[in-house]
Amino acid sequence: MMELQFEGWFQCRFATDPDPADCPRGVSGPSVQVAGEPPLDAVVRTQDFVCPRIPRTAEDGVTVRSVTIGGVAQASHELIGAEVRLPDGCRFQQRNLILVLENFNTPIDPFGLAIKSTSVEISRDALWDITQPSLTVKDVFLNPTVMATRANTIAVADPEVAEATGFMDFANVRAERRVLLDKYLQQTDPIKDPVDYAALRKRIQCIDNDRVLVGERLPAEQFMGMKAGYTIVLNGPTTVQDPGSKLHGTIGTSQTWSTSFWLGGYDVDTLMGYLRGSLTVPFLAS
Repeated sequence: MMELQFEGWFQCRFATDPDPADCPRGVSGPSVQVAGEPPLDAVVRTQDFVCPRIPRTAEDGVTVRSVTIGGVAQASHELIGAEVRLPDGCRFQQRNLILVLENFNTPIDPFGLAIKSTSVEISRDALWDITQPSLTVKDVFLNPTVMATRANTIAVADPEVAEATGFMDFANVRAERRVLLDKYLQQTDPIKDPVDYAALRKRIQCIDNDRVLVGERLPAEQFMGMKAGYTIVLNGPTTVQDPGSKLHGTIGTSQTWSTSFWLGGYDVDTLMGYLRGSLTVPFLAS
């Protein structure tokens, strides 16, 4: 077997309670669209971030960090450093408890993994039903057995999330972010850069709300410690492109693949969180 360990920051530009999940701007919750940004779209991205906000950057995406073959860690491998991508339109599909009954149950759809280095690409999607590949969560949400295949666990104030993100003191993270944003604001000319200036002021205003709007402060801090864990079988058509035989072996495509991962440490200011997990595929070394 080959196991790929991956991690990094993901972006999800979505409105949070009490706003509807599909609100394009964010009005009453702690996550909002700011000047110069397109409307919120709720897409989960691990690469190609839309208008990443400081201190996050476009280089913060999810990548493969290590590879194990037959239980042996590989000192070097073609896929170490490879980008990890999710399908276009990948979203959390809770819809403010419209599609699910349990709090914090957040199925992801569509879902799959694509891992691409400079010369190798492997990818596979998760299907709700292999005989009906076009089904979406809206077709199956009334079937609890099928929905259970995308169910997640939840943890609050999780220590692994804290270590991965550096968010050790949630209130202090917000306070330090306020200082950082004010520093950038002082360096921004409101006449020459009015859009950037307005965006920074809005972000600062949202953090200042922590002092008076408890309904915003609590989720803003709670999201930083939450961890949603998933184990999903990838059962759709596979793509394995290795024209230079860099993998030095064969990946099984008739068998299912398995991925286990978590998403957590969501920061309502940057609209980004952390993802860590692994993909396991059948592998026969050449």
